[in-house]
Amino acid sequence: MPIYEFKCSRCGHVFEFLHLSRDEEYARCPVCGEVKTEKLLSTFSSFSSSQSQGAGSITSSSSCGSSGGFS
Repeated sequence: MPIYEFKCSRCGHVFEFLHLSRDEEYARCPVCGEVKTEKLLSTFSSFSSSQSQGAGSITSSSSCGSSGGFS
């Protein structure tokens, strides 16, 4: 069940919304109740047990970086 970040178009509040597959409702702003919200691009965290970063370190990555990937 993914958690998405949204930004309210009325008050600008940024919030997270747990989207259940059976949910058909919109991500309503918890501050003002607005249903017009914009899904934001989010970074993600991953768990790594690599020896180079120390056992069990948690790193944060972004899918919008310019290091590697497609050109």
